[in-house]
Amino acid sequence: MKNDERTVSYTADELRAKRAESRTDLSRLDAATDADVERLAAADAGEAVLVPDWTRARLVVPATK
Repeated sequence: MKNDERTVSYTADELRAKRAESRTDLSRLDAATDADVERLAAADAGEAVLVPDWTRARLVVPATK
């Protein structure tokens, strides 16, 4: 496989540091109600195309071993 110029390698310590840099406000997320999440998702233009059509959904049960 050809080495891609965009491939980046990180050490375990670098990955831990990157996770610590998270910009997610977890306390705000924990305080959000389901209604808040629905309102924010409805306001996101990218979410508009992700509305599932549950009328054609079907239950699929995997076969047992």
